[in-house]
Amino acid sequence: MADDEQPTLQEAGGPRLIIEVLTSSLAGRRFGYTSTELRAGVLIGRAPDCNLRFDGARDLKVSGHHALIEERNDGIYLRDQGSSNGLYVEKHRATVEGTRVYDGYEINLGQEGATLRVVIPGEPPPPVSKFPSSMNPPRPADSDDDPESLTVMVNEVGAQVGAGDKTRHMIKAVAERLEARSAQRRASLTTLVAALFMLIVAAAAIGVWYYNHNETEQAKEKADTTAKLDEAERKRQDAEKQREEAEKQRQKELDDLRNKMAELETALADQVATLKAEQEKRFDQLRKDVDEETAARVKEISDAQLKELKDATEEQLRQLKELSKEPAEGSFREVAEKYNNSVFLIFVQYPLLDADGKAVGIESGTGTGWLAHTSDKKAWVVTNKHVLKPYYFKPELALSHAISGVEPAPMNQWVIAAWHPGTKLREKVGDTNLSVAEAWASLPGGRGGQGSIRVKGFAPDDWTTFGDNYASYLERSGFKTDLPADIIVRVKKAGIHNMDTFNDLCVLELERRDAKELTLPLPIASDEELKALHVTDKVMALGYPLGLSVIKGTTVTTSPATGDIRSLQFEVGVIGTSAPIIPGNSGGPLINLSGKVIGIVTRRFEGTLGEAISADHARELVDKLAK
Repeated sequence: MADDEQPTLQEAGGPRLIIEVLTSSLAGRRFGYTSTELRAGVLIGRAPDCNLRFDGARDLKVSGHHALIEERNDGIYLRDQGSSNGLYVEKHRATVEGTRVYDGYEINLGQEGATLRVVIPGEPPPPVSKFPSSMNPPRPADSDDDPESLTVMVNEVGAQVGAGDKTRHMIKAVAERLEARSAQRRASLTTLVAALFMLIVAAAAIGVWYYNHNETEQAKEKADTTAKLDEAERKRQDAEKQREEAEKQRQKELDDLRNKMAELETALADQVATLKAEQEKRFDQLRKDVDEETAARVKEISDAQLKELKDATEEQLRQLKELSKEPAEGSFREVAEKYNNSVFLIFVQYPLLDADGKAVGIESGTGTGWLAHTSDKKAWVVTNKHVLKPYYFKPELALSHAISGVEPAPMNQWVIAAWHPGTKLREKVGDTNLSVAEAWASLPGGRGGQGSIRVKGFAPDDWTTFGDNYASYLERSGFKTDLPADIIVRVKKAGIHNMDTFNDLCVLELERRDAKELTLPLPIASDEELKALHVTDKVMALGYPLGLSVIKGTTVTTSPATGDIRSLQFEVGVIGTSAPIIPGNSGGPLINLSGKVIGIVTRRFEGTLGEAISADHARELVDKLAK
């Protein structure tokens, strides 16, 4: 076995090779591989099938399949896999045939890509190269027996020029000074190399400290996450316990009601029996005092009074039984039919203008609105803010506009339209053009259809520019942060409204030219009715889920959906519901079995959990703007 060849197989208890990532998105991470994995080949790159995988969006200098590291009989080799930016081992280019790596070698994935260091436990140091380098300096030539020594060179030069001893002595003195200056420079270089070595050792120590610190932080974060999960589970159990207690209380109330009904029936039977006995006594007395005809008439009147009393008592019992029944889902059908024509499909379309005011694109959206108030000539419809101006509340849309250098046109160039069920949406099936003949609409240059529609106002909120925090907004929205300077200036000036759930409200004002139109506003629940709501109460969301995409015909149709109240958070103006909430439902009413609007649908979360704004916020905004 050659001096530079050592056994490669390791014990099964530890890794054969450890790769330390010095720079890139994985900086500070370490990856260990066994001999079995190395003999199969460890693939390095950004592709999903790589064993050591880099970030596809951040490590752009690393190729999909950049390098392959494998174990052979005489050691561990690194092979280039046809990378775009090259593969380097100790600053030397690696080839597809493979370059052997030793313990402590640095690997570069491209000249500006990720830097790795290999650690091979039990591996001897690399063999000394036969070529001169900073790690293998040439042997100093200061001995007289060396053919390159100073004395030999002076004698040879002196013999060639015919110099005497004095001249040779001068030549040697000059050469010695030059040699001393060279030695001084070599000493300075040695000091510099030593300093660099100490810097590398310090960097390695910092890396080890960072790794240990990172491990500690991750352990702490894991413990915090576990504690939060435990707290969430405890809250869920408490909520379940409260629900069970409420169910027990409700069952107790039903039992008490049944007992009262039984007592009332018993009392009625006793009252009827007592009345009959008293009547018989009176009849006996009448027979003595009046003739038979008079007595029969009196008995007829008494029987009629007794029947009336019995019928009235039975009606009371029937009403009590109706009150004790569970609410039926079918009752929502009557509510939906009654208020169907008061729920509108809202459509908004606006041009995008470049810096010169030229239209370079168009955006549109749909949602739901509902009639909240009317006067002789006007009507007011409630919907969400984000239905009218989505770019004010969605960071990714506002950032896209800023990066592209566009902005929405003024509102007088917009198309805003509202159709209620049964009105014409298209001239024919499959037509992509919308008809405003039967809609309330405002078009560029004038109104259309049944009358004009305009934005009356929004619930108040705060405006925040992206400013110096623009990079965090870009990352959260999936954009790159290394943008040109002129684009970053635009991004910093852009911003969004700080939209909480309770202030996602907008009021539209419709022109009411025909007194027969817009006559039935949806009633809004009072504060007392809102306080009387309970979790698991049945509710219905009435609106247009998925907007225009699910209306295939020529006329507008609503799509009601029912569910339960999942949570009540009146202190922040939020009602949670399990009624299916889909984009397009935004701004629609959430209605209870009494036909009252208790909330305004605003958004959906994971699964069946959606949110609605408590109706008292809409009531206050309508009272303020409907003038």
